[in-house]
Amino acid sequence: MHSFKQLGLLSAITASLTLAGCGGSSSSGSSTDVTPETEGTEVGGTVSAPGGMVAQFEPVSPFQLAAEFFIPSAAASITGLEPVEGADVELIRVDNDGNQVGEVLARTTTSITGDYTLNVPAGTSLAGNLIVRITGSNNNQLRAQVVEQDVDIDPISEFILQKFIEQGANLETLETDKVVKLQGQAEQFDLTAEADLTNMLATLDSQLGDFVEGQVDLISTPEGDVTEIAGDFRSSALNLGLHDSDGQGYGTFAMDIYGDSFSFSDNGEGEVGVTLDVGYSAYANFVGADDGTPWVNYFPEPDVNESESFVATYTNNGVLTLEGEFEEEIDGDFGFRFPPVTYRLQKNTSNNLFFLLAQEAVVRYRTVDTNNDGQKDAIDPNQKDGDEILRSLEYFARLPENATASDLSGDFGLVSLLTYLGEGSGIRVESETSTVNFDGSGNFVVTGGSLFEIFRDATGNMTNLEGTAGDDSGSVTLEADGTISAIGGGAANGFVNDTFDFVAVPNFNGTNPDDGTDFAEFNHSLMVKLPNGTAPDLTDRTYRVFLLSVTFENDGSIYLNYTGFDSTLSFASNESASIDAKYSSVVKSGSLASEVGVENFPLENDLTVSLDGTGSLNLTAPQASGGDGVTSMDGFMSADGSLGLLRTSFDADGAGSGASFNELGLVVLVELP
Repeated sequence: MHSFKQLGLLSAITASLTLAGCGGSSSSGSSTDVTPETEGTEVGGTVSAPGGMVAQFEPVSPFQLAAEFFIPSAAASITGLEPVEGADVELIRVDNDGNQVGEVLARTTTSITGDYTLNVPAGTSLAGNLIVRITGSNNNQLRAQVVEQDVDIDPISEFILQKFIEQGANLETLETDKVVKLQGQAEQFDLTAEADLTNMLATLDSQLGDFVEGQVDLISTPEGDVTEIAGDFRSSALNLGLHDSDGQGYGTFAMDIYGDSFSFSDNGEGEVGVTLDVGYSAYANFVGADDGTPWVNYFPEPDVNESESFVATYTNNGVLTLEGEFEEEIDGDFGFRFPPVTYRLQKNTSNNLFFLLAQEAVVRYRTVDTNNDGQKDAIDPNQKDGDEILRSLEYFARLPENATASDLSGDFGLVSLLTYLGEGSGIRVESETSTVNFDGSGNFVVTGGSLFEIFRDATGNMTNLEGTAGDDSGSVTLEADGTISAIGGGAANGFVNDTFDFVAVPNFNGTNPDDGTDFAEFNHSLMVKLPNGTAPDLTDRTYRVFLLSVTFENDGSIYLNYTGFDSTLSFASNESASIDAKYSSVVKSGSLASEVGVENFPLENDLTVSLDGTGSLNLTAPQASGGDGVTSMDGFMSADGSLGLLRTSFDADGAGSGASFNELGLVVLVELP
């Protein structure tokens, strides 16, 4: 998996966050137990909050009557968290909704540096439902789970607790060491404190929400049966990225394609032994400003041949979780920081297909020579050079052992996404929906369907095109291990799954002669086996939504759109459905050279559904913000209704002719157990 070579931030936009007194306490306020006759474990830490709301948690001064404690003027200019002085810290138990259960178990007050200690009553076990909290005006709370003796109370601890509650976790039975690990991982992200708790929690959700949600899901979900998924897999991925240069006047649209082989084995108790063999990869970028002169770089690696082993976790909700640790790399004049990331692969209900939408990024710095040996060997955190935000759609298929041409037969629905970068030309995104028939004797026939294209030229101007994909036919060579080695007489690098109802054909092409004609073209063609005249019944079935798309605006803005892992689509019938998604965009506003940002909004909408006996599926929804636009997702549903492959497009004026669409991408619907 490419992700293990380039781990990253979920949203790398801001500078580092100061966590006051992180990891313990140097001085503390007085500790008063509610039941002083029963002293047990001593816990303590530092209480810190956004500077704009520190006074909400500090007590009313008797010398200032109704006024809040004075905050020194110097603190107002500090970006970061501030210690909370004189706040009441309470130790309580809570239920799984976060509500207090029983009486306060112990109380204390924070010192001038925000530190506290208190004694946990004897017989009270440290657990995920044992909480320390401070309460401010308007009942604002900061809480932390008491799962070890060093317990800092800050927006990150509050955010993690809220995520456990949102996920419906049993707080009392959480494994404390895993909660401790999660808290430490979250503190490795580079963040900047906001002025108040509401904005701070929103920032945390934007920048590390996906990571924390993945860890919470892993910690709180029972183990699965790994024997169900053991075997050999092939994968491929399309990775799209936007980079900035921190005001240096240029930016980048980047893309990766990579294909790997995996072997999953059962290590017991939900642990999966994973062996990764890196197969091929290619990277390309379109770099510059909207002045007509951006250039293209293309770096193919058709035969990488690298291998590594690690472990993953499989849970009974069909999720395979792989974890990446914080990393730092030095490469000449530049250094890169990659905080931890969680990869969650969702298994399809009817076969061993997994899908992943990875949220990665990199913070780029200049480097320095710390020992005067002429080699730059360390990152200079004061010379941040830019951000690289990446989103990738990856698919994994368990391979057959003795495939023959006769195994590949029937009608399949094809959905493709092609991305093209041309030096002096621009960026093109193209998507096709067609049908393919395999005759079981090594031949295929393509019946051309719909073809959409959006194009952004080298000066930022956007155009679009709607047409008809061409028909095609030829031979296909299927190897015994499921590899598709040739299509239409030309070499291919596709594969089928072990139930022969999913086909993937990724490919890449390009040149890099540095003569003004450089280009790169990456394409993913995905196919799903279709029903034979009778549409599957989708009533009361729920699917995880994996969406990756690109938007080009007429003002030069570029959007890289994606959905969070917990996004779902539920069918009420074969005519209606609803979507509940966390929809986000990586944004360059106005030009390629703009700084990157991230926008998030909940997407809750009813959908109109059209599904026929050939598996042709169309979902439409009005613009979520109430405008005239219409979102369409058109493609195919599998014969058993467990997997949908769709193209997504957004028609800004709702005309329906395609004349105004400015967004194209892929959507995968994976049925949940």
